[in-house]
Amino acid sequence: MGLFDKLKGKVKDAAAAMQPQQQQAAQPYQQQQHYHQPEPEPEPQFDLAGFDPIHDETSFFHAVLHMESEGQFGGTDESRAEICARFGIRDRSHWQLVKDSNYAMLVRKYGSIDEVSQQELNWRQGQMQHHMQSQMQQVAASGGFTSVEGVSLEAWAALNAAIVGGANHVDLLKGAGLDQGRWDRVNAEWNARMARDTTFAIATVYGNAFQAASKGRFGDYAREAAAARSQNRDPSCEPPIAWEQYYEILLEQKYADKRGVDPVESLRASGLSIVDWTDLGTFMGYYFHRTAGRFQAQYQEIHQRVEARVAAKYPGVDVDIQF
Repeated sequence: MGLFDKLKGKVKDAAAAMQPQQQQAAQPYQQQQHYHQPEPEPEPQFDLAGFDPIHDETSFFHAVLHMESEGQFGGTDESRAEICARFGIRDRSHWQLVKDSNYAMLVRKYGSIDEVSQQELNWRQGQMQHHMQSQMQQVAASGGFTSVEGVSLEAWAALNAAIVGGANHVDLLKGAGLDQGRWDRVNAEWNARMARDTTFAIATVYGNAFQAASKGRFGDYAREAAAARSQNRDPSCEPPIAWEQYYEILLEQKYADKRGVDPVESLRASGLSIVDWTDLGTFMGYYFHRTAGRFQAQYQEIHQRVEARVAAKYPGVDVDIQF
């Protein structure tokens, strides 16, 4: 082969090598872009947005309340929009990622999701207590707590507590300087005010005063629950009876009512008076709310066991267990 033939062969080889490049260059621009486009970035799996759950969990709990619920203590379109703007929430799917990420950080802080749930429940109780205190101030400003014929709401509650506790009605009124007619008018007015009060502020003050005057054996427990609630803290003492025993007495009341049995007789069978039961219920109810998130699995197991045991005592009696 001569030199000319060798040169011609190299030109053919070069042309062949150039052909795919020329064909590629001839393709539309969009296809070129697709061919060279890098792989998309993976979606983030963790995003706290603008929250700092370790140092400011209340802002996150407030956001959850407003983003996830409506009603008296829930959110509105306006409050949700404000939260999204302040913390950089783009949309509902982004909020779900942010919520999961913040809960993950709180689990790291508290050690378990059950403890995180309890902390959130405690915060919500504090919000409700703050709301109630505000309602009390408004009722007081409007004259709702003004004494009736010289008898304050607290005095009326204390007299009722004594009556329920078994004090002699006539002697009690005489000692308070009241005749029956005046007592009837006082009773009627305070009951009417309580019925009109949709904020339950009057009922709350009455309940606290009633239990403050209680002479029952669980009166101190009821007073401690009231004090703890007002300060949004855990009770300073353990329950006087086990939760399983208390829940069984609750169910016995349900079954007694369904069977046409006087619930007071059912209480007596458990060794309790109405005052005992009222005071005990005040403490146990508050204790439950301060521990329900932390011990939810244990409570569920207790409830199922007690419900089965009590139901077996009264076959054929259908009771709604909701409280």
